[in-house]
Amino acid sequence: MTRLASKGRRIAALALYNIAATLVLLLALEGIASINYDFREAFVSPPFAESLYTAYDHELGWVNLPNVYLPNMYGPGNYLRTNSQRFRNNADFTTSVPPGKTCIICSGDSFTLGYGVDNDHTWPQLLASRTPNIEAVNMGQGGYGADQAYLWYKRDGVALDHNI
Repeated sequence: MTRLASKGRRIAALALYNIAATLVLLLALEGIASINYDFREAFVSPPFAESLYTAYDHELGWVNLPNVYLPNMYGPGNYLRTNSQRFRNNADFTTSVPPGKTCIICSGDSFTLGYGVDNDHTWPQLLASRTPNIEAVNMGQGGYGADQAYLWYKRDGVALDHNI
């Protein structure tokens, strides 16, 4: 009977050891997962929305990519489109002002770009749609300072014939 009791105690001790080892492994796994989650939250930031339509530029910092169309950039139906000249317009512009038009280059930051609205509701486009003889070039760029806006205008805007 003592031999049987001793064997029973060994089996019970082995079962208890296996249960304890399993719990320790599960706790260690949970701890590693928590550390991984906390690390990602603290050090790995999500990509900026602007990275979808901008690229690094050695003179300006960043500039729009050409011919980008993001149908739901700012929510359902609020699209962002850039033309081949990198401006936030639905179409390209000719280098000369069309007859009977006044070409205005609208240069600025995210307010000019129209952050949060579709192309049809940026202030340059609203200006052009409410005044038929105006052609508005949207040279807005999110986060630009006056210096960057001016440098972009000097580099890419001056090539377009314009009145204002």
